[in-house]
Amino acid sequence: MTTEVQGSVVIPLRGGRAVRESGRSASTPLYTPWAGDFGPGVALVRDWPARVAVIVGEAVAPTTVDVVTQLGFQPVTTAVEDVATTLAAAGPFTFLVLGVDALDSDEAIARIRDWHATSPSARVKLVHEGPVERPEVLVRAIRAGVTDVVDLTAHGALHLSLRSGMTRAGAMRERVLAIGAHPDDVEIGCGGTLLDHRRRGDRVSILTLSRGAVGGDQRQRLDEATATADAIGAQLLFGDLPDTEIDDGIDTIRMIERVVRTVDPTVVYVHSRHDNHQDHRAVSTATTSATRGVRRVFAYQSPSATNDFLPTQFVNVDATVHRKVEVLELFASQDGRSYLEPELVTASARYWARHLAANARYAEPFEVIRSVGELRHSVSAPVGMAVVPVEVP
Repeated sequence: MTTEVQGSVVIPLRGGRAVRESGRSASTPLYTPWAGDFGPGVALVRDWPARVAVIVGEAVAPTTVDVVTQLGFQPVTTAVEDVATTLAAAGPFTFLVLGVDALDSDEAIARIRDWHATSPSARVKLVHEGPVERPEVLVRAIRAGVTDVVDLTAHGALHLSLRSGMTRAGAMRERVLAIGAHPDDVEIGCGGTLLDHRRRGDRVSILTLSRGAVGGDQRQRLDEATATADAIGAQLLFGDLPDTEIDDGIDTIRMIERVVRTVDPTVVYVHSRHDNHQDHRAVSTATTSATRGVRRVFAYQSPSATNDFLPTQFVNVDATVHRKVEVLELFASQDGRSYLEPELVTASARYWARHLAANARYAEPFEVIRSVGELRHSVSAPVGMAVVPVEVP
């Protein structure tokens, strides 16, 4: 089916229709870095990384690169034979823009699906100067999961296709907020889950409410937290509450509320109230109040959790557990703490995976504070429910 909109020709192959322009000029970036006001006591230490569009093979042309840049994306160009290496270095991407040479054989179908699997919510585009005249290429494109075929000679076609794709990709993504009392709390409790969110293209924010002064040098701990946020691909926010003296009163609640209002999360992760550390309990209580408008709130396990921690939700972290170990190694100031040892991290994840039966080797556990609707991406299940990994189209 061909849809003509304002002189541009876009061929949706599946799952969608072209959308009309809404007055935004072609030179106006649709994505700009976040500049929200988180209120007093909260500092934006690291913003979200730039969104990436990977351009492959014959698609690497000035027209393609220019349009991608105009829309506020970082273009990453690569030859067909180098795509796997490039994707590993680039991290999550929003678009995979292919030239016809990427579909040169039937073997390309599995290859493109493998590329797409590294960022399942990404949109895959096939671009060409003029119509694609070889029907076998179009058949391969459909089988490989290409969402649009775009004629680069049609004025504005690529711009329109990418903007439409951004809307669709954005609708599939979660906005994730993970809250911890100290540097490393979030990464220990749900680092594998956050990495999986990022792998799938979700936007992740980490809010750490204290600088961790009691546990080491504040400057070093801030640097370590920044490095781990960079490794995860997360926005990093730091509060200025006193380490070991955080309370669950109105000031803490209001601080978290301001961040929640600005980030507008679809899912929140926080400490369990079943914890021996007073800061962890306080943050859990304050967050439960501050996120009362969020549909899904889950509590992760800390090393100081008590035996009353009773998770009923488990997230498959097979794809990210070893990366989580690497991330935790960035907390050099905490070297020697047994709960950061790689063997303990992986053994714990292996233990919890028993709740996912034969569908996972590693899992992270969560108590359900609130859950209305299901996570769109993470493969998870309540106790006793078998899970089949979900392929996101």
